[in-house]
Amino acid sequence: MQTLVIELTNQKAYRLLKELEDLQLIRVVKTPVKMSSLRKNVKTPMVETAIDKQLAELRSEWHRDI
Repeated sequence: MQTLVIELTNQKAYRLLKELEDLQLIRVVKTPVKMSSLRKNVKTPMVETAIDKQLAELRSEWHRDI
């Protein structure tokens, strides 16, 4: 048996893999992703002020009914 790591670029690909698993042709094994490996995928680093601004905008969109 071989183990492969595949990066999915489309949600349809995941559905196809699940169908292959249902046919017992493959077994889908999810592995946890380390945060350090995600840093490599950042295309354009953001400065702290830009991050704070974006967080403030996102938080203002939340509707809270407490």
